[in-house]
Amino acid sequence: MTLNLGTTLRLRKLDRDLSHAATYAEWFAIAGEHDRLSGAGDWQQNDCTDLLHVSEIRHSIETLRVMREEGATWELTKKFQEVLFRHQGEFTHPELYHVAKTGTKAVVKEFLDEIETCLHYLVSLEVEGVTDDYRLEQVKRVGRVYGRPALLLSGGALLGLYHFGVIKALFEEDLLPRTISGSSMGSIMAAWACSHTDNELRTLFNDVSQINREALTRLPFREMLKQRTVMNQPKLLKFLGTIMGDMTFAESVKHSRRILNITVSPLNKLQTPRLLNYLSSPEALVHHAVLASSAVPLVFKPVQLMARQRGVVKPWMEHELWVDGSVNGDLPFTQLTQMLNINHYITSQANPHVIPFLSLYGGKKGVLASLARMGSNITLQGSSQVLDMARRHAPYQRVRDTLATAHAVTNQVYAGSDMHIQLPFKPALYAKVLTNPTYQELQEYIRLGQQATWPQIEMIRDRTRLSRLFGTYIGILTRRIEAKQVTPKKTRAPRKKG
Repeated sequence: MTLNLGTTLRLRKLDRDLSHAATYAEWFAIAGEHDRLSGAGDWQQNDCTDLLHVSEIRHSIETLRVMREEGATWELTKKFQEVLFRHQGEFTHPELYHVAKTGTKAVVKEFLDEIETCLHYLVSLEVEGVTDDYRLEQVKRVGRVYGRPALLLSGGALLGLYHFGVIKALFEEDLLPRTISGSSMGSIMAAWACSHTDNELRTLFNDVSQINREALTRLPFREMLKQRTVMNQPKLLKFLGTIMGDMTFAESVKHSRRILNITVSPLNKLQTPRLLNYLSSPEALVHHAVLASSAVPLVFKPVQLMARQRGVVKPWMEHELWVDGSVNGDLPFTQLTQMLNINHYITSQANPHVIPFLSLYGGKKGVLASLARMGSNITLQGSSQVLDMARRHAPYQRVRDTLATAHAVTNQVYAGSDMHIQLPFKPALYAKVLTNPTYQELQEYIRLGQQATWPQIEMIRDRTRLSRLFGTYIGILTRRIEAKQVTPKKTRAPRKKG
């Protein structure tokens, strides 16, 4: 589509307006006008694309609709699962969301709409011999195969405050996953979100001025030399207690219904990195886990994890010390897949040593963008290989340990393949990575997080819709079953007078 000069100038103005939007509703309205003028809106309605088997998707939609309307319940049950898994991988191409700002092809929404309608029909229909227990078992089985979404928050020191805006943007669109993982600064943000209920989060979002910002204090110079660290760690621990209390991981999930995951790295090289959650460490105290995950080497001391067992606080995995979770597992994809059946990842990246490289990726196309991505990949992988070789041949153990830490940092995947959100590269922000934010700075980080998230909202909405749907119906069926199990109290007939 060839655009005239007037349309081109209008699109540039809309691009500027998008960067100043105050809410997602405002952003989406501007994006819709942008799609209309650019021709992307016509692309959405047109079935022509090499990224989808549109004819097969249309056939599946029609087949499900006819079966549902004709009441072919048992045939629909089988066809529903076949269609669901047949097309599951087709909607994962990031390119489907690179053309229009307000979403992808209309046929994708039509497919998801029909799947949702069919599931509601199958769960709600009264069929002789079919119990809610059977329905619940089937929904759980299909949901396990389909998988669940998670939000992964990177480290980043003060830059990680940007995750606050990401969480806020997802929460306001009812897209915040039940499973949230965090490393280093990301662990503070994750624990904060997972130690508050929806109503509590809503109250905090409405007035962020009430959030405690006094987390960091530098030690006097003599204390730095004596303790071989830079920051006041007891002050940070006290701060963590004010924002998340002294909950265990098990208590956290019970309170908020969100599953908190925190990565910690071992000081002992013979130990393995850990992903702490209500399954692996139910009695571990969240604020000590966050303290460990935030223990950047040389900035903070290594941390002994603590647990509360039968009301008594004692060391968790005694004689082992832990440091910054970003060292070995900034974004723990594999562990989350194995432990919690996560296969839809929303990643939020703010690590200062990663952002300059990832900023070359973006969502751009063309030869220059491809060369930039290739160069950044080569740089990261090359650094990792050089550090690994140096580690193996270093003459002293202390040098080998330092190089091993550097190798672990570079030898990681720092971004999801598609649902990826990242802090824009702004060198001016780096000067304050170890300081407490002012109220204005906190607001700016929140704005940056929201602005970075809004362009990904429609992709996230589509990609996680069915996972969220299965979770909703599991909850509905569970409550229905529990309600039927409650035996009504027998009422005593009133006495007759006389």
